[in-house]
Amino acid sequence: HGDGGEARRNAAIRALAERVAHAVDLPVEWAVLKEPGSFAAARERLGPAAARPAVWPFFMSDGFFVREKLPRALAEAGFGDWAKLEPFGTDPRVVDLLEHRLREIASLQGGRQPAEFRILLVAHGSGSGEPASRLRAEAVAAELSWRGLGRIHLGFIEEPPFVDDAMEDCDPQIVIGFFAQEGTHALDDVATLVAERPAILHHVAAIGADLAVARMVADAVEDCISRESA
Repeated sequence: HGDGGEARRNAAIRALAERVAHAVDLPVEWAVLKEPGSFAAARERLGPAAARPAVWPFFMSDGFFVREKLPRALAEAGFGDWAKLEPFGTDPRVVDLLEHRLREIASLQGGRQPAEFRILLVAHGSGSGEPASRLRAEAVAAELSWRGLGRIHLGFIEEPPFVDDAMEDCDPQIVIGFFAQEGTHALDDVATLVAERPAILHHVAAIGADLAVARMVADAVEDCISRESA
């Protein structure tokens, strides 16, 4: 989606693209919906590789932006044929990533387990009634609980239970942002609330900022190539 053209924050997706390019040894470019011209620029930089690119949506759910705005932006930039990969947040590997981070965080607290902590997963949600963000966050929380990480509480930016209410209800010790990048919601909205609660031992602003995400994208691209060549 991008963050209004702020180079400081859009730099994160550029850095991710560079790491993915090293991991797959293929041309990798980036674009954000906030800057429609970035799609045409990416197509120009890709050159012949733009004929049928694999497009990885750096979004947490398969919602309106992925289903409607992304295909429109690609078409307007001249991408006639492309393979859509699973959005970041819907890829099953994101649950593995979250589990790894939670177990790592708990271990740093005296070799403990995640189930011993009150954990809050913060997602965007939607004030317009679009259910994709909420449903995906609920599914991820349920999967983490099923894996033995204890109860995962949920809070949303744009719909109930709102983040501040969720924090009041569960008094979390660990807060993880189910966000792609450390943008306005992660760095301003949630971080401000976290700073007000000394009981919080660890805050992951955005799981999408994890360095392991590049390998996750590379695996998704390699899976796509295998399917295309089968």
